[in-house]
Amino acid sequence: MSNTIDEIIKSSSIEQLQTLIIRAEEEIEHKKVDEIESTRNEWLAKATQLGMQPEEILQYSSRRRKSTGKPRYRNPANPDQTWTGHGKKPGWLKQAVERGANQETFRIPE
Repeated sequence: MSNTIDEIIKSSSIEQLQTLIIRAEEEIEHKKVDEIESTRNEWLAKATQLGMQPEEILQYSSRRRKSTGKPRYRNPANPDQTWTGHGKKPGWLKQAVERGANQETFRIPE
């Protein structure tokens, strides 16, 4: 097929080549739209299959944090917020300590 394209290009006038370029660029844009719509439909279908929204798929990270142990500290205002005592101190605990709270008052009894 490239021989045919080469032959067309070599046998065309400047005006014909300029028209060819314009038509080719227009066709590229149409094909992009088709590809985007097709990809979008595939993503929507896959997201539905996984029970997710497409935005969730884009934000998903397969890297999971390793558990560094069992929680040792808990936020009494939000019991779902815990800290193992390893790594960076969470904001809720840091703020409480800065306000004068004793970190040990947040310790989970063993």
